Parts: sequence; structure tokens; C-alpha cells
Amino acid sequence: MFGSFQQKKYDTIVVGNAGLGCAMAYRLKSMDKSLKIAIIGPAARKGSATTTAGAMINVWAELSPGQFDNPALADRAELTISSGKLWDDYCKELSAAASDDISIKWGTYVLENSQSSPHERRTMDFMLKVLRERQIEHRIVNPEDIKFLKPEYRSETQRSVWVPDGRIDSRKVLEVYEKAFRNMGVDQIDSTVEGLLINGSDRAVKLADGTVLKGKNIVLANGSFAQALVDQVPEIRNATPRLLWGAGSGVDLSFPNWITRDGGGIERNILDMDAVIRTTDRGGACGVHVVPYGNGQYYLGASSGVWFEPEHKARVHAIDVLLRSAVQEINYGFFFANMELRGPGFRPTTVDAFPLLGESHVPGIWFANGTKRDGFTCSPHIANELCAQMLGKRQSRLPERFKPSRKVISYKTREAALDDAVAGNIGGEYQHGLRLPPYAVDGYYKQKRAQYEAIYEKRNFSEFGIHPEVLHIYDNDTFFNAVDIPRELN
Repeated sequence: MFGSFQQKKYDTIVVGNAGLGCAMAYRLKSMDKSLKIAIIGPAARKGSATTTAGAMINVWAELSPGQFDNPALADRAELTISSGKLWDDYCKELSAAASDDISIKWGTYVLENSQSSPHERRTMDFMLKVLRERQIEHRIVNPEDIKFLKPEYRSETQRSVWVPDGRIDSRKVLEVYEKAFRNMGVDQIDSTVEGLLINGSDRAVKLADGTVLKGKNIVLANGSFAQALVDQVPEIRNATPRLLWGAGSGVDLSFPNWITRDGGGIERNILDMDAVIRTTDRGGACGVHVVPYGNGQYYLGASSGVWFEPEHKARVHAIDVLLRSAVQEINYGFFFANMELRGPGFRPTTVDAFPLLGESHVPGIWFANGTKRDGFTCSPHIANELCAQMLGKRQSRLPERFKPSRKVISYKTREAALDDAVAGNIGGEYQHGLRLPPYAVDGYYKQKRAQYEAIYEKRNFSEFGIHPEVLHIYDNDTFFNAVDIPRELN
């Protein structure tokens, strides 16, 4: 028993009402209409990564050099590749269920310019190599032919490539899910979950008002917020890589009516933007990107940082980089735009930056989590696989290595991880204004590498590679003690 609280029973309770949570609830109900399903989360979705995103359907533009040389990184890439193939049909299916239309708009321009770091140039080379080898449609485009690309002279575009990545307004997708749930009979509960309760074979969650809901299966799809629930169950906490707070903010840009109507002194090509335009990943983040919504409305993203505790306000330096990049690298007409901050949203990032997907070693407790920046993109594929397994239709085809009850996965080798950490960090510092005279470059690189090697020596890691985006977590003694569970190559 779980005390004297009010109780209600469900076949499955999905904790989290954003991209992955909605996909799980929708797919479960569509596979078996007799199931009693609840999806729980605050209606405002404050801190949601999905609502803070643009959102891009990223498949090819965020590949990184050596992605397919490492088994775990290769599996991670294949999640997005498999997911990208599903989105057109998924939108049609979801539109029919909700009696409302959504669709993907395909096409992304990836840029390399005079502000790109050497690591970004290598990333562009690698992306092109994979596209050619896999015979994926793409085009190398003369930057002058992208009429809405008008960078400042100091950020001249050197290479631009069209790739078949897409875009869709994630907020509209969530609205369609809500309509579908009303039509399908999925209970939508506007609340937070404050307790994860396990008693023998019983599973339940406790809501903020004390209500207890019992479920045969409970799915933790509430991103970084799930860690507070995991911490209540030592058996799960001690066997699951910890979730961190991958904070990111974006900016909604718009032009006032007098500009969109009359031009207002800016070149009107900016109003004709019909595809995402972005850089490659830079400085450990997803690069600067502008997503057009039409009618003079745009999304500019996104900042990125991984914290042990949530920061509920954006950082000045991060937004400063975004705004400068939009004006300098994409179109100087954005100098005249209005802006409104979106976020922060918290991308669920584990201590190894790999996902948590599947049933934990505690039966009935499932994770659709730890997907970092790709939860929304991967949601149809992840939901298809996990729901099929949950209902006993077949085993999930998701990588076994990403099961939630596992060791922390090594990021490449120690030496390769150090190389990436140095390259990514310095690339980020260049975006924040770092300028080095030629004679100081080698020394600066050596200094950075020595700084990071000291972290490895401090933790006695001779082979294990730390993901560059979480290296600072391993440096801090308090944080490290909290994330220190068995690792690969121990």
C-alpha cells in the first residue's frame, strides 16, 4: 500500500508532457486503444527543451568527425538517421488523429565562414564525406545564390551546403498531441510528479497535491527533472548515469508590421527565408541557427551549457554571441529586428552524454530520456521501439548499450576525448572574442590540453574518455562524487 492517498490505476503513466513524453503516450494508445494511459506534466511546460527549441529535425548537420569510428557514437547517430525517415508519415498520422495539420518543411543550409574554427571546417569536411558515401541528397551551393544570406564582410561565407534536414514548430506539434489525446481518451494531468513510489510489485507516482496514481509501467520522459525522482529510489539511482541540466536558450526575432509591409529600409530578401540556415556544431553547442516561421518571424538559437543544478535564467554572454552571430554571420538586417527571449529549456544530458532508453533493471520503470538536443527529432523512432517492447509485440531495436541500468560509457579514447575537448573549447572561446597572435596559438593549445589532462590525472582515468561537454563536472569534487558510478574501462 502507498498510504491513505487518493489512488487511481493506469496501465501506463508517462511522466513528462513534451516531445518524448507525448510521443510515448500517443504511440502506446495508438498500438492498443484499450490501454488506460495518463500523461503528466505542467501545462506551461516551463523548462521544457521541446518548447525552447526552434525546432530543427537534425540528422546530417550535426555529425561530428569520427562519429562512425566509435560504436557508441555511431549508434547515437543512427538514432537520428532512423528518426528522420519517419517524420513525414508520422506527421500525417498525427494530423489525422488530431484532425489538425502539421508537416515538416525540409531543407537546411550549413555554412562555413571566416569565423569558423578549424574544428568546424573539419566537421564540414566530415559531413560532406558521409553524405557522399551514403548517397544522401545534398548540394554545394554558391553563397551568393542564397539570397537571404547577407553576412557582414568580416564573416564572409566560404562554403555552403544544402542538406535534407527539416524544421517544424515544436509548439504546434505539442498542440496537435493535446488534441489527439482528447480524441483518443488519454488522460492529460496538469501537475508535477513529486514522488516515485515502489513497493514490491506496485509502481506509483505522487502528484504535488498528494494524489497517488498507480501504473503497471511508469515512463520517465520528463528530462532532467527525472533525476529528483530517481534519487528517491537508491536501487535505480546507483545503477543509472546521472542526468544533468543541459541548459539552452533561444531568441524569437520578428520585424514590425511597417517593415514587413513596406520594407522599412532593409533588403526584403530577409523576409523570403525559406530554409533553416546554420553553422555546424561549434564550441560544444549546436552552432548558431535561424529557423524561419514566415511573416517576418524567426527563431534564433541556441545557447548551450551543462550544469549540475538548473539555472533558470539565460546567461548574458550566451545571448550576446547569438545576437552578434545572427547579424554578422546570417543577415545584417537582423540588426533591426525585435527580440524576445525563449527559455532556458533543459536538455537532458547524462554524465556520458549518451541516452537512457528502455526498461531499467527495476521492472516497470522505463526511461525515454537523456537524449540531449535530439529528443524531439528522435521521438517517433524511440516511441515506436519502446512501446512495441512494453506491449510485448517485439523487442526494441534501440541499442542495448543505451539501456538505463548500465555503466557510464567512454567517449572515444582518453586521447581522442582530450583532442575534442581542446578543439571544441577553443572554438567556443573564439566565438566569445578570443583572438591570438600567431606565435601564441601553439602555446595556448598546449596550455588547454595540460589543464584538461590534469582532470584525467586527478580522477586516475588512464583509458576512459570524458565527453567534452561534461568535463567540468568531473573536475569538481562535489559533482564528481554525485556522478561516480561504474564506468567502462575501469
